[in-house]
Amino acid sequence: MENPKERIEVIENRLEELPKGTLTYKKINGKEQPYIQKSVNGKTVSYYVKTAEREQVFLAFEERKQLIEEKQRLSAYLNGLKSILKRNHYLDAKVGLGYDNFLDFTCGRQFYVDKTHFISEWMRSDAKVTLITRPRRFGKTTLFSTVETFFDPKYAKHPEYFEKLRVWKDKKSREMFGKIPVISVSFGSCKGMNYEQSMKNMMFSFFEMYEKHSYLQDSTELSESEKQQFTEAKESFFASRGENDWQAIKRLCYFLYRHHKVLPIILVDEYDTPLLEAYTQGYWDEMIATCRQIFHNAFKQNDYYSRAIITGVARISKNSLFSDLNNLEVDTVTCDAYADCFGFTEQEVMDALKCQNLDKMRDVKDLYDGFIFGKQKDMYNPWSICNYIRQGELISYWTNTSSNKLIGDIIRKHPVGRKYEIEQLMSGEKVHKEINENITFQYLDGDENSLWSLLLSVGYIKAENVVHKVDTIECDVSVTNKEVMAMFRTEILGMFHNGFSVYNRFVKALLEHNIEDMNDYLSEIACTSMNYFDVGNEKEARTPENFYHGLILGLIVTLRDRYRIVSNRESGRGRYDIAMYPLEKNQDAFLMEFKVWDKKKEKNLEETVESAFRQIEEKKYVTDLVTAGINEERIYKLGFAFAGKEVLVKEKI
Repeated sequence: MENPKERIEVIENRLEELPKGTLTYKKINGKEQPYIQKSVNGKTVSYYVKTAEREQVFLAFEERKQLIEEKQRLSAYLNGLKSILKRNHYLDAKVGLGYDNFLDFTCGRQFYVDKTHFISEWMRSDAKVTLITRPRRFGKTTLFSTVETFFDPKYAKHPEYFEKLRVWKDKKSREMFGKIPVISVSFGSCKGMNYEQSMKNMMFSFFEMYEKHSYLQDSTELSESEKQQFTEAKESFFASRGENDWQAIKRLCYFLYRHHKVLPIILVDEYDTPLLEAYTQGYWDEMIATCRQIFHNAFKQNDYYSRAIITGVARISKNSLFSDLNNLEVDTVTCDAYADCFGFTEQEVMDALKCQNLDKMRDVKDLYDGFIFGKQKDMYNPWSICNYIRQGELISYWTNTSSNKLIGDIIRKHPVGRKYEIEQLMSGEKVHKEINENITFQYLDGDENSLWSLLLSVGYIKAENVVHKVDTIECDVSVTNKEVMAMFRTEILGMFHNGFSVYNRFVKALLEHNIEDMNDYLSEIACTSMNYFDVGNEKEARTPENFYHGLILGLIVTLRDRYRIVSNRESGRGRYDIAMYPLEKNQDAFLMEFKVWDKKKEKNLEETVESAFRQIEEKKYVTDLVTAGINEERIYKLGFAFAGKEVLVKEKI
């Protein structure tokens, strides 16, 4: 789309070249004759249009008419932009990438979507400590920098930074501008192959936290001893000698209170990064113990702070990290608080595209729309939108690779039963789930919920029709949008295939009716993939059967291009477990029934398999397949019998 201002200038120059006045007609000798009527020295003068000139004149006046109409449309468009820019002043600025400091955006230096109403909303809440979880690249760090700049006294002489922003309209917020010291620390770089390396990075984060307040070394309010303590702490962090100093944040709170006589605000960004890294690298126990100590001292045993905000991607179980913190308010992706404060709303995206002279809103929505926070639908990832505005290409920009290793670890530990549901998501379907948004790392190896909780928190899936229960949410989940779907196909699904060739061998044995190999492969899979599931749980009799049902669905889902796979479908006098309808009628069909060994009724797995076959015959499960036009002679019945990790499969026609 051509720049409207530049186009108006072109139009005005062209209008100067075209004939002036108005084309009119006079009746002479009974015929309509064309005249050009215009004002000359205050008088209206008419000029007769000669026959030889008429075609050229008519074309010129038609062009003038069209150009004037276009100019009017563009002027109206620009007036609309002025209205938008009154609401969000910096949408027409140049888009920069890689910036997350508020000072880089203010005063029109960078493209900026105003989210400062968060400050007002947060101040109105009564939570002492607020934990906010959102996916990566959703503006958490920038908003933290905004909060710091707004409250910290060192910016008190720069109200111009905020005078055009939403927070300035709120009187209560405005009165607090530049009056509260802020402690800001990010754990985003606290990663490492081992605990020692990660702690070195954490110590440097603490050094940076102290360095921001180096003016305390010259404070007239602190005693010489206190100033010395401050300096020694800062130097020890710089030298990576403070790894056992769990009171780093608490101590700085005290110093700031002594200097300013005001209790500071604490901001902790990416609190979960060292924990996610620790789990995947194998030093979880050391890191969780360290973080628990740091947060306990900072937020529980600390009388020298007013309020705090903590942000991250995942909600780490309270029992793991915040067990003794009773003043914690948690806001996850399914909560309504601050729902529009992270990420761009659809209206903000539309306004931004208009101000950046882009007219592809329909295509942008089709590719990038879909995130849901609380009841706020149609949210957009800022990283994708900013990249699109800057580059002008409708391609995938956002992938949350930082959490993919953890997702891969979970999948590799118990992948098969979920592969079917992942395939459903990739087909654009919704899956109904009950999800605990807490991630409890101690039980990742045995918690069926862990993968879904992580996929939701990192933004790969969205939750709709959410019903909040005591410790869980019940919802329908689906892939967030087309951009995420592309990532799903290349990364998440690939995790199921890497290192699991035995699954492909099982499918090959099934199609070749090689029952011996099927038994061998299924036994191997059961031994490696069932460690997370209590197959002997007598509290829920169908639990083991349901596990194996999901297991087989996960194994055969790759055959969707050759078979219509149906689960729990009515046929005859009951519901079969799984049926595989060949897309080509001359191919074999499969009917599967699962049975868990009942030691009270059956001597061994052989009898359990026979019980499965009897059920297939008695309930006439083949009815639906025959009705579908499949020759009964090509319908193979498979009986599956299970006892813990013991498996027996038999087949008959």
